[in-house]
Amino acid sequence: MDDSHKVLMVIPARGGSRRLPRKNILPLAGKPLICWSIETALATSLDARILVTSDDDEILSLAQEYAEQGVIAHKRPDELATDTATTADVLIDAIKAEHAAGYAADILILLQPTSPLRNTDDILAAVKVFEETGCSDTVVSVCEVDHPTSWVGVIDDHSTFSGVDLSGNRSQGYRIEYRLNGAVYVARAETLMNKKTLFTDRLRASIMPRARSFDIDEPVDFRVCETFVSG
Repeated sequence: MDDSHKVLMVIPARGGSRRLPRKNILPLAGKPLICWSIETALATSLDARILVTSDDDEILSLAQEYAEQGVIAHKRPDELATDTATTADVLIDAIKAEHAAGYAADILILLQPTSPLRNTDDILAAVKVFEETGCSDTVVSVCEVDHPTSWVGVIDDHSTFSGVDLSGNRSQGYRIEYRLNGAVYVARAETLMNKKTLFTDRLRASIMPRARSFDIDEPVDFRVCETFVSG
């Protein structure tokens, strides 16, 4: 990243979770989930400030263990710890907190703690796309979909399955499609502050392998991810 840009890496970690209680501090291969993202952010060696924003004292305490390496633990307001609080609201609060501390972020890198298999190469690749495309469009990490979306349909109250392609084409016959994987976002802080959204009208994609694109939301996700980590 160009030295003229001031970069802020934000790791948002709420204490509550409905589907997987306390997931951000659950031990994944012996290490709290939140720590995987913190350590990956540090390992990029980017000239950036790293901020963990949370409502939870235990999560903030874990973040504070990395204080000597420059990690900032930010206690977010209670109103930003609810199920209705948006990621954009949390990020805006983080940027305002940094501004109050005398640091005006230019570029924002969002790292969701629920993507522990994301590595430094994935973050740096997204930053590279951002720079090479003019630093004006938001970059999102994506991965190839498991199956063509033409095979995706809906089911009504009578168990009728519709909306799918029944041509019998093999998966190789469809064009390659990608989905957001939630691991890395790179955007201008100005976009977020002015539009109250992380996304520009046109998005750029940084492709990640499916094997590193796990998003932990439920217990089964955690178990599968732990299998990958443990080998």
